[in-house]
Amino acid sequence: MLIKKNALEFILGVSRELYPREFSCQLRGTDEVIEEAIVLPKTIYGEGFASTYLNMKPIDSSIIGSAHSHPTANNKPSAQDLRFFESFGLVHLIIKYPHKTIRDIAAYNRNGEIMPVESTP
Repeated sequence: MLIKKNALEFILGVSRELYPREFSCQLRGTDEVIEEAIVLPKTIYGEGFASTYLNMKPIDSSIIGSAHSHPTANNKPSAQDLRFFESFGLVHLIIKYPHKTIRDIAAYNRNGEIMPVESTP
């Protein structure tokens, strides 16, 4: 999976800005490229959680998944993450602390299997 540089920088930057709270957003793109991050209204960013109201998600077939940050050096999905991944989307990103480079991001498919992710120039 590719992620456009501007989407990558946005996700990493907001994750750093909100630390130690978790960041959450939706991803727009194709089955090959993540083109942008979309922040849904009423999303709550807390310490150890982020809560998204999926009823605020626009009816848009180009929304292909989600991203959220972890305030620790762990970017493995929790049981709750895995249940969420199954509910929609092709790709889900977890960003670990220190939220600085693409090496801090792990990508997973809806089954919780790790996928390669790299940035476009």
